[in-house]
Amino acid sequence: MQMHSSFTKTRYCLDILFIFLALLLLLPLACGAGAIIVDEDIRLTDGKGYNHPSWSPDGKKLTYAYNQGIWVMNADGSGTKKLYDTLAWSGDPVFNHDGTKIYYATESRTAYSARYISLHVMNADGSDNMKLTGTSDSRSPVVSPDGRSLAYISRISGNYDIWVMDISSKKSVQITDDKGDENSPSWSPDGSRLLYSLEGDIYTKEPDAVKATRLNEDEFDNIEPAYSPEGDMIVFSSDRDGSYDLWIMRVDGTGMKKLTMDKSSERAPVWSPDGHHIAYVSTNEVDAYNLWVLKLRIEQSEQVSTVEYMEKENYAEINPHINNVRAFATDEPKKFIVSVLLISFVIVSGIVYSFIRKIR
Repeated sequence: MQMHSSFTKTRYCLDILFIFLALLLLLPLACGAGAIIVDEDIRLTDGKGYNHPSWSPDGKKLTYAYNQGIWVMNADGSGTKKLYDTLAWSGDPVFNHDGTKIYYATESRTAYSARYISLHVMNADGSDNMKLTGTSDSRSPVVSPDGRSLAYISRISGNYDIWVMDISSKKSVQITDDKGDENSPSWSPDGSRLLYSLEGDIYTKEPDAVKATRLNEDEFDNIEPAYSPEGDMIVFSSDRDGSYDLWIMRVDGTGMKKLTMDKSSERAPVWSPDGHHIAYVSTNEVDAYNLWVLKLRIEQSEQVSTVEYMEKENYAEINPHINNVRAFATDEPKKFIVSVLLISFVIVSGIVYSFIRKIR
């Protein structure tokens, strides 16, 4: 009798082990392949009022706006240097395609006129400042990958629309004409498309196309999008979880994944040229707008997958398996349901099998 009881317990343990192994086999189906690994979240500045970081083409420097001026520093936060200073507002600095010049916006004023924001360009060392636009607010400049065109937003037609300037001739063409205000234009790596936000949604458009393509449509504020260097992903800021966080998605608008987990607001993300870092601005009740750099690795996969965090001190403690299952359920609801049914079938089958073994 004792031997039979011991045998029954052994069989029961084997049954539990069988169920566990079956779940392990099905877990990759539920979680998907590949991952976005967030290794570090590095703070570069300690103050307030920092904004709009932009990488140099070689990834060694960042230009940014601070204290009504345009600055530059090394990618690790050292070697800060002021390039342009004025008593009026200045912001939105970006390097050009080869790192020799910096485009930016600053408040201007002509005789007997109201103040307005105009675009300027200067050498990367701060010399030879030149004004590019006048009379109407223009800001958010971004240079095309070939260095021939400058996309920006302007209110010359009433509200903010996207315009593209031929840098050689200084002639501009209006690209969008919506009732709302477009913002944050970003060129695709091949220069064929422009990415931008409009009234909380993200759009993409070829400069000569009649209609833009909306990538998402929901009740959240999705803003400040930017293409990855490979052109296969988009990083943006969204308030879909309460405060503004950095998110990533595929270029067709699917596969949204959250990159930052802080209670503070993360804004103005921009990819480094090598695709391994994202510079951004973070602010909360204590720290008012500082620059941060998020270091990440993207494992090879056919789709944008889950997000894992190697450094935990800047993030809430989150079970990565829960993150995986949530992401899979959001991105692939049909496959998720099938996975749940299969897992449930295995569990029920194991329980029934165990029960039958006991009553024999």
